[in-house]
Amino acid sequence: MEMSKSELIFRSPAGHEIHRQEDTIFINYNKEMFAFSTSQLNGGINRIQHSFNHQLAQWVETAEDLPGGNLKNYLEYNARRLGLDSKRTTGLITSASMDNASIVHQSYRAASLLALVTAGAGVNAVRAGEPAAYDEIYYGRFVPIAGTINIILVLEFAVPIECLARTAIVVTEAKTAALQDLNVKSCFSEGGATGTGTDGLIVACNVDGEHLFSDVGTQSRLGELICTAVKKGVTEGLIKDGL
Repeated sequence: MEMSKSELIFRSPAGHEIHRQEDTIFINYNKEMFAFSTSQLNGGINRIQHSFNHQLAQWVETAEDLPGGNLKNYLEYNARRLGLDSKRTTGLITSASMDNASIVHQSYRAASLLALVTAGAGVNAVRAGEPAAYDEIYYGRFVPIAGTINIILVLEFAVPIECLARTAIVVTEAKTAALQDLNVKSCFSEGGATGTGTDGLIVACNVDGEHLFSDVGTQSRLGELICTAVKKGVTEGLIKDGL
């Protein structure tokens, strides 16, 4: 399948390209990357060449109503529609508009990173530990509530694989800090929101190269760099979306 016409909207100093094609923003990496992903398409930790964030054009009652009959097949369908190798791609879905995407690039000495964020929390903001909104009685059969904060973080250098996994904790804390700074409340209680019920995350890093850092914790310099980029991206995304 040929790639639909797309627009280059950002190129990082490391050469990673962010493109927009209608309802999808995707990243073409300039080399093979390791990725930690929450996606059903090549999720977990895998080697990838592309990642994307796709806006669902219309809400469906169940995943069976999506092209392909389930979420994984739908993600594969969108990868092919973009002209990407679905076996080397991981992607996220959101109801938030791609018009409200935020791109943040930061650097420190020899290290640089970028965050691509879309955020919508108007009807789905939650506080961790609240009563469930639905019960998954049968595997894969549930109807989530629209509204998502999707974060794609690209580390333009190599880190140990355990650091790549731990980055998920740091990113989540930064996202929650942004929600607290904006005083976003849960849609289901009076408590402050810690996220939404459908948040997604992709963190990518170089496969090869010198390890510049061994720690991504919030007290480390790399942790600070990650947190400030993610906080800015989530803040900008929520403000653009009207909170």
